[in-house]
Amino acid sequence: MERTVKKYIFDPEMNAGKMIFLTGPRQVGKTTFARNWLAEQNADDLYFNWDDPAVAREYKRNPLFFTNIINDRFNKKSLPLVFDEIHKQNNWRNILKGIYDTNKEKMTLLVTGSARLGWYRKSGDSLIGRYFSYQMLPLGLPEAVNDFSHILMTDEPLRTVDTLTDYLRKIKPANVEEKLDRLLAFSGFPEPFLKNSTRFYNRWNTEYKSLLTKEDIRDLSRIADIKGIGQLIELLPSKVSSLLSVNSIAEAHHATITRWLDIFKAIYLIFTLRPWHKNITRSIKKENKLYFYDWSNVPDAGRRFENLLAVNLIKLAARLSETGIGSFEIMHIRNKEKQEVDFVLVKNGKPFALFEAKESDSEISKAGLYFGKQLSVPYFQIVRRCRKAEAFPGNCAVIPATNFLMITG
Repeated sequence: MERTVKKYIFDPEMNAGKMIFLTGPRQVGKTTFARNWLAEQNADDLYFNWDDPAVAREYKRNPLFFTNIINDRFNKKSLPLVFDEIHKQNNWRNILKGIYDTNKEKMTLLVTGSARLGWYRKSGDSLIGRYFSYQMLPLGLPEAVNDFSHILMTDEPLRTVDTLTDYLRKIKPANVEEKLDRLLAFSGFPEPFLKNSTRFYNRWNTEYKSLLTKEDIRDLSRIADIKGIGQLIELLPSKVSSLLSVNSIAEAHHATITRWLDIFKAIYLIFTLRPWHKNITRSIKKENKLYFYDWSNVPDAGRRFENLLAVNLIKLAARLSETGIGSFEIMHIRNKEKQEVDFVLVKNGKPFALFEAKESDSEISKAGLYFGKQLSVPYFQIVRRCRKAEAFPGNCAVIPATNFLMITG
């Protein structure tokens, strides 16, 4: 299965002389992607999983182990190399630093990992300036139907309703409804999506949450209350798409719940969206909205679709940021009168476009019209059951979800 990130992660203009870090949830397909990349270059044997004791043992025996491999195989072309799970090794930053500093002109080094790589990368980092980081997130509709021809690699079509509706009218992919239904039912994780089996998904989902709880949380923290962690995970789907009040979540101490939520973010179980406000201090104090990377955890159909759209929008924002178009973030917006719009795409600190998830409503929401006018940005209402894109006065539009999801990646 092809992945969207392949379209830009190896761009030489961006990454020449850099290590490439690829992070994302467990079982999202990072290792398969890395192995396929090596296989395309007849370099299958240049995959090194540091969970394999033999890899660490060879490096410990001879710190020039990888340098010798690179020198033996180098032939005027950058040599592809993959390190998987190296962040589980003691002193892993210095290992990477040493290999990079002596071989950066001869290799393209892809470093993959999930929770701990992302966690440690954000802490004090001696590797700054030596790598660019990318994310691999759950499958999007283009990956599900294997059609990447419409994915946005620029923000230009999002600037106005007319530019986006004109762009979307050209999209007529086949089998998209069935694939979107499958994504909603079985998640965007490749294994359950490809199996297309309710029984398999139920077993996989149980094992996946157990793996995160018993291994990743244990690795990142000293939390002993695994039962409490499990109860919180089961409670959170009811909080999806709502403002997240930590005090309303459980009887546990506020600081404890906050810490647990931070751990859940680090292991790619959940993510939160900040509120946008011109006053940054007020934005920080306002409540976030919570979503799952695996939207199939959300039982309510409307909230599940909104969660799927949230994941796809953060994929879009990540791609536009990672390819150097600007600094993008997905946030939400709400005022004192409780008018709100689900998502706002923020570019370099300023609102760029508004998005609302709807199951079937083709009438432009009053809140979307209001905020679009106030912020002078287009408002796009992404509707699950909708046949065609339709522009409305006030720089607003109703957009079929299938068409829109084909551009987010």
